[in-house]
Amino acid sequence: MSQSTLPSALKTYSVLPDNRSPLERSLELALSEQLYAIKQPYPELLDAAKAPLNIVSYLASERQLPVWDSADPEHIQRNLAGNAWQVRRLSGTTAGLKLALESLDFLSEVKPWHQQVPQAEPYNLSILAWEKGNKPVNVSNVHKLLAYIDDCKSERDVIELSLMFGVDTQLSLAGAAAPPTNVKEQQASAALWPMPVASIRVAVGGGISPGINIQPLNLLAIVPVISGYAQVGITAAVGHYSISVSAISASAVT
Repeated sequence: MSQSTLPSALKTYSVLPDNRSPLERSLELALSEQLYAIKQPYPELLDAAKAPLNIVSYLASERQLPVWDSADPEHIQRNLAGNAWQVRRLSGTTAGLKLALESLDFLSEVKPWHQQVPQAEPYNLSILAWEKGNKPVNVSNVHKLLAYIDDCKSERDVIELSLMFGVDTQLSLAGAAAPPTNVKEQQASAALWPMPVASIRVAVGGGISPGINIQPLNLLAIVPVISGYAQVGITAAVGHYSISVSAISASAVT
């Protein structure tokens, strides 16, 4: 038999009149036991990080979130609901924009007009964002980002959002001698709709063996984008090699 959770004061105190019957008093005690057996929901009920998941959507509605998708992972739903008031308090500021993006699992860099090169028109902001985990750009996430940014930015601000995403890279070496080789920056652009694969490849082969330096490869595409692909192959033989490969990146610009 489980131990009673009823406070000791209620075991002696009754709201029934003095002429109550034993049955009435028994019913009162039994119902009180049932009420006090329910786990106390406060103070976690209004804490999006600790409240039951089925409550989080109601918290988001109460806090008037402009974006909500029940298909989002649990941690994103909790982040959105938990940060909603703070984002609203910081609306129109760089901190507010960055917190809004972080709620959707994006890190970002925000540059106001006077920090851009070349300098932009007043009230033009450039936002560079990338999803945590270096994931490909998801079209539905782009629409959420734009909607949330539009809700929390200043009315006079014009936002240019650029999304960065990782690409798979391969580097292969095979025998032959190669001359001094320097591969400069290569760029490719494409308007991708609906969601094809953009690719760029650079291959170098030769003889005699000096150092090899490969500069960044960039992919630029118009949103929406699902994936980009870049590959670098080097063929050489005989000799000592010093190989430097810098970052390969791709961006999707709205």
